[in-house]
Amino acid sequence: MESKPWWQSRAVIGALMVVLAQIASAAGITIDSAALTDAALELISLAGAGVAIWGRVRARVPLRLR
Repeated sequence: MESKPWWQSRAVIGALMVVLAQIASAAGITIDSAALTDAALELISLAGAGVAIWGRVRARVPLRLR
């Protein structure tokens, strides 16, 4: 099994995100829930478009309309 740098680990990145969120909360930084919802929906839309484009670019079989 090959090893990889720590910053390429999804588990480490996820843990760092949790730590940063806890630090922000302890520092009194708050995020409006409506703004958070809007940002999450925009990110989901962007991710969906990205997956669709990536999937079509990586496809090995051409699409047929009928």
